[in-house]
Amino acid sequence: MKIKHLDITSLRLYDKASVDFHHNTAILIGNNAQGKTSVLEAIHILAFTKSHRTTKDTDVIQNTAEFAKIHALVGFQDTNTEIDIILSKQGKKAKYNHIEMERLSEYIGKINVVMFAPEDLDLIKGNPKDRRNFLDVEMGQISKEYLYNLQQFKRILKQRNDLLKSMQKQHKPDVLLLDVITDQLIGYSEPLMDFRKTFIKDIEQYAQTHYKTLSSSEDVLTITYEPSITTDYKEEYQNKYQYDIITGTTNLGVHRDEVSFHLNNHPLKTHGSQGEQRTAVLAIKLALIDFIYAKKNQYPILLLDDVLSELDQTRQNNLLQYINNDIQTIITTTNINDIQLDRIKDLSLYDIEGGQIKERDTHA
Repeated sequence: MKIKHLDITSLRLYDKASVDFHHNTAILIGNNAQGKTSVLEAIHILAFTKSHRTTKDTDVIQNTAEFAKIHALVGFQDTNTEIDIILSKQGKKAKYNHIEMERLSEYIGKINVVMFAPEDLDLIKGNPKDRRNFLDVEMGQISKEYLYNLQQFKRILKQRNDLLKSMQKQHKPDVLLLDVITDQLIGYSEPLMDFRKTFIKDIEQYAQTHYKTLSSSEDVLTITYEPSITTDYKEEYQNKYQYDIITGTTNLGVHRDEVSFHLNNHPLKTHGSQGEQRTAVLAIKLALIDFIYAKKNQYPILLLDDVLSELDQTRQNNLLQYINNDIQTIITTTNINDIQLDRIKDLSLYDIEGGQIKERDTHA
């Protein structure tokens, strides 16, 4: 899949901007705060219906505008498809070939995007919530079943937490309703955990190869899924009933699970250098490309936000060699002097300044 044309309206710096992507790789060049990342953000919103930079849709809408709109012409093998995402204070809408989707969950996964940005180092350095979010976002764009189970789990989890808070006021709490809701929670937990275990196993295999290639080493990257429940779901939940009631929250479940990353059996979070952590995250992102291709028989769009300059020449060259495959890649940078442009086969350059996008004439 490839984005052939992109229109951005009333988003961040952009009043109205358009860009055609003629080649497989596009590099967006400009100083900081000129709108480079906002282009990638717009593409991320096209894929996931939400920004990677904020949890509030209204943050991306210009102050004087009622809504922000992103329109794209996307090529899928032999067909072209028009996609629209509209964000407003009242909510958001997604249109696929001019037909509005009844549910956003039906839309997510129509186009696939893999993004690597500086903040993605939080996958290793951040808290467990960052890693769980990674699992949910990436599997949600591939599996409708995972997305459905996740939505239902969150709905039941809220009901359970509300019940636990109300039970704090009861002299002798009646656990019958808690048993019923806990059984419902378990019903959605088990498939989510199975999905996650399989996903981590697949991603680890791809990522190990990519790490060795990127680093030109024999270092071994391992990824481990660490569930908070390891034996009997019902028994472990029941053992926590009293503590859950005291705290007013559910202390076990897939919303408490963890993912750990090790390099040569040493935890990357505490023992890995900045370069090793960055290479590991990049290897995981490339592994996602392989994973999506294996599932959908077409490559996702790769977004690289100001990361090439952070890689040494060996890692950069190894990455550029990989993206020369049939993967549309959009890169942002403040300076192209440190990028080995001669290693990119099919390239367009764009200058971005003050929310204006202008393609360079590379033949001049």
